[in-house]
Amino acid sequence: MKKHVFPLILCFVLALPPLTVSAAEINADEVAPYLTEIINFINDNYMGDIDQQKMLEAALSGIAGSLDDYSEYYTGSEYENIEKNTAKTVYTVDFSFEINKNGEFNIVEFGNNRRKNSDGLRIGDRIDSINGISTAGLSISEMRSLLTSASPGTIALNINRSGQDMEFNVKLLPMNVTTITYGNFSGYIGLSNEGVNKSVGYIKIDTFGEGTADEFREALTALRRDKKTRLLLDLRGNTGGYVDQAISVCDLIVPSGTIITTKNKAGEIQTYKSTLTNPPFEKIVVLVDGMTASASEIIASALQDSGMGIVVGEQTFGKGVMQSVVEFGDVGTLKLTMFEYFSRNGKKIDGVGITPDYEVDKVLFVDEKDKNTSVNVKNALMYLGYNVSDDNETVKSIGKFQQNENLTPTYKLNAETVGKMNLRIFEKTKKVDRTMLEGYLKCIEN
Repeated sequence: MKKHVFPLILCFVLALPPLTVSAAEINADEVAPYLTEIINFINDNYMGDIDQQKMLEAALSGIAGSLDDYSEYYTGSEYENIEKNTAKTVYTVDFSFEINKNGEFNIVEFGNNRRKNSDGLRIGDRIDSINGISTAGLSISEMRSLLTSASPGTIALNINRSGQDMEFNVKLLPMNVTTITYGNFSGYIGLSNEGVNKSVGYIKIDTFGEGTADEFREALTALRRDKKTRLLLDLRGNTGGYVDQAISVCDLIVPSGTIITTKNKAGEIQTYKSTLTNPPFEKIVVLVDGMTASASEIIASALQDSGMGIVVGEQTFGKGVMQSVVEFGDVGTLKLTMFEYFSRNGKKIDGVGITPDYEVDKVLFVDEKDKNTSVNVKNALMYLGYNVSDDNETVKSIGKFQQNENLTPTYKLNAETVGKMNLRIFEKTKKVDRTMLEGYLKCIEN
């Protein structure tokens, strides 16, 4: 008979003194001895190597992550990357690169189309490491992050040129980071420039970074110079950023009065107000979606509550809390939820979001399992220009769609009909931004 040998696993139970209070009543002084005891036990008994810094970072990350979805702990390098993403000016190299089929990164172009740059690099050089970090297996975004800094200086590159290893210290050059685009939007609503009402301007805010308010002021100046009297303000996909920048943007477009009020754990209230007496536009339409969050919701709610803006799109995300960032020296940085904010009219935003004045539902692709007269099928047919006023008309429209697409008119959904319908939806979605079109139509209404 074959024998089975099992390793002996010894289990010990660490007997800490029992808690004398309920979990809800535990305070920091009572928790600390337990954490210390466990850490000491690990240090005294764990067989492997222990990196005390990593253990501390893991503990802090776990503590912050247990609080809510927004509080976070960052190491020094992690927070530096965040600062780079929100800075008005970053410092980076004067070349672009591409990844070849072997996963290697090669320099392909320098600024002003030069063959080489002042640091001695040349087109075709393979980048093997950056500041001692190997580039093997890195993604393009990771490469860009390593080649970018929030402050001026140099980086050390290990280069392979025609089989020869070389080292270069490369100077980082300033580059302005823009968070706003403005101007032409006609292509997104299926109209030519000539067909668009000349009174309507367009601004999209991608995120709220260090210089967003200044960029917004410049955009406003340009639009007013072009005699724009109405504004399409696009906040879709904008998940937030610096709240002070959002407040400053509100100062430029929200009529005099409250922007938001905040409340902290102690119940202290602070009110942020606009003093604007002459708004730059007679009408503002704000475009939002499910990823419009935090600082973006501050602007959307302030414009909606003041009567200055009409909100068009989808229900927003609902992040009505604000975080403060506290640095703890070499230990790291803590982003902690410390305030909840409320709209101009006192509406709760957190967990609720902003309900658009005019909702624009996404057109979902049709499935073979959908019933002929389901809401999804009706929305799809209506989007494609067919009559769905009642169930009978919807069924007739399925037949008309089949005839128009040279399909056998069965007046029922089948695989061929669903495939063709989804193709037409996809083609139209690429050509026309429904939310922007709806927003534009509201913008030009009297």
